[in-house]
Amino acid sequence: MSSYSHAIYKGLVCRPALPLDTPGMILITRQIWEGDDYVPKVWSEWLFDPEGLLAIAEFKGKVVGFGKLTKLSQHDWWLEGLRVHPQFEGNRIASRLHQYLLELWVKTGSGTLRFATVSSREPVKHLAQVNGFQLVGEYSTFKSISRNMEEIEKHKPPFTRVSTEQIPGVVEWLNPPAKDRLPNGLMDLGWQYAPPRKQYLANYVNEKQIWWWKQDQGVLIQVEKKDGAETWARIRMLACENKDLIDFLSDTHFLAARMGYAGVTWMAPLIPFIEETMAQAGYKRDWDSSLLIFERSIT
Repeated sequence: MSSYSHAIYKGLVCRPALPLDTPGMILITRQIWEGDDYVPKVWSEWLFDPEGLLAIAEFKGKVVGFGKLTKLSQHDWWLEGLRVHPQFEGNRIASRLHQYLLELWVKTGSGTLRFATVSSREPVKHLAQVNGFQLVGEYSTFKSISRNMEEIEKHKPPFTRVSTEQIPGVVEWLNPPAKDRLPNGLMDLGWQYAPPRKQYLANYVNEKQIWWWKQDQGVLIQVEKKDGAETWARIRMLACENKDLIDFLSDTHFLAARMGYAGVTWMAPLIPFIEETMAQAGYKRDWDSSLLIFERSIT
């Protein structure tokens, strides 16, 4: 940590986080998402991440914000967890933390840096523009509409689990020139997005969460998601040719139903063709807003 420099902006200090900053983090996250912020659960991991950096914004000895630079792979980096104390909003603290972490990545990083923000956050969208980031994808949540048990029992969806030996073939199948198979060319790693790579797919294979559809006509990654008292299947990646999308989405619902899930939820790309097809396949949009993915590469 000592190798990272400090940045000082009119009394605001951006610096690497220390364990003694934990109480300050707790004060901030208690006031975000009604106290249900995920950051306290990953704080220790972030503090001792040897390849990324957890940064703190400090003003007069008080923690007023923080953010995290995470290395996903040699080619992929992610900015996440940007938080500002509500009492200090409007003082450009988020932009200064963003700039601090961006400068670190430019000096020591590689490949592509990405981050996500909600579409309603105009200041963050402006921040992306002025710092050379490009919008590469927009997503929103959809949920499948329930079907009756008789229909579920009659339908046997054509899925087979992907094996470790098949991972290189999946990567090859997903990559260009077949760009329409995976819109925006990104897969969901759990609120982090990156191009499909062997190391990411291997994690899902190990957890038995990735399937071929109809031999080699589609690839599905599906994980478990708790939603109150119900358990849903959450799509992390759904890739196929456009002409197959309705059938693939329908079969995905039946697979989830046969596994005992209440339904399927997907943070789907907001592309006109996909939005229209979702309704035809029995899915409806569940979120009025959307998630924007921005990226910037080192050339």
